[in-house]
Amino acid sequence: MAIGIMALLQYQFGGVKSKEYAHTLQLEDKMQELSLTSDSLGLEVDFVPSTDGSNSIHIEGKAKPEVIDQIKNARVENGKLDLRLKEKWHFGLFDFSGWNEKQVVTVSLTEEAMSSLESLKVKSDSGSVRVDGAKAADSQVETDSGSIRLGSFEGGTLSLKADSGSIKLESFKGSSLSIKSDSGSIHAGTVEAELKASSDSGSITIDHLNGKAVVRSDSGSIRMVKDDTTGVDVKSDSGSVRIEIPSSYGGMYDLDSDSGSIHKPDQQGTSGEVIKVRTDSGSIRISQP
Repeated sequence: MAIGIMALLQYQFGGVKSKEYAHTLQLEDKMQELSLTSDSLGLEVDFVPSTDGSNSIHIEGKAKPEVIDQIKNARVENGKLDLRLKEKWHFGLFDFSGWNEKQVVTVSLTEEAMSSLESLKVKSDSGSVRVDGAKAADSQVETDSGSIRLGSFEGGTLSLKADSGSIKLESFKGSSLSIKSDSGSIHAGTVEAELKASSDSGSITIDHLNGKAVVRSDSGSIRMVKDDTTGVDVKSDSGSVRIEIPSSYGGMYDLDSDSGSIHKPDQQGTSGEVIKVRTDSGSIRISQP
């Protein structure tokens, strides 16, 4: 009822409505940092190879005029492009018609321009975020309330954070990957990096991991397949842990569960690597193919 009343007031008093737009920004200057920030607008960001040797960013979707003006007035300054898709808040006026409206951002870069991208930041206050094909030395993707979906990703460091929403990553190749979800599941496909993953309330699944890992779950199961012989440090307060390791693993096991069964292969001890797992309430199973 309250939402209906606010929507009626908005209609009666002539609230500004969202409208469709499409804008292409030609990147004449070298771009080293790219930042995209929105409030309630969903973001889909695709990095694609340039087909004509030029660099550009094309944005289209549906938004308020003030947001469209911000997009059209954006410019690269001192190597940084800051795209802000944020609405001004007007007291007494509410319009839910554009809530989580999808904005499609296509970043078309030459190979040289892509290799020059040092920093990528994508943040939505209350909207879903999807990013694919990015390469950057340091990247951060965040949403306060919404899901995060990533396709292929390359770079030095990547940080993913969702306060309330699930996180799904297809693949990442780099030096370090940090994933944190306060309330939502985490699912990563192929990871070639040192991994830190934590979920306060949700399961964590890593399909293929090449690199050391520190994984924590307060309430949720943990599933992981290791493709190399490096160690892991895993803790689940309430949930089972399943880790598959390669047959070539020659390290040791440090496993303990307050309330749950433990299954592991015979310990070889031919290397200094350690599979460490702790559970307060849940079983532990380490297996080899």
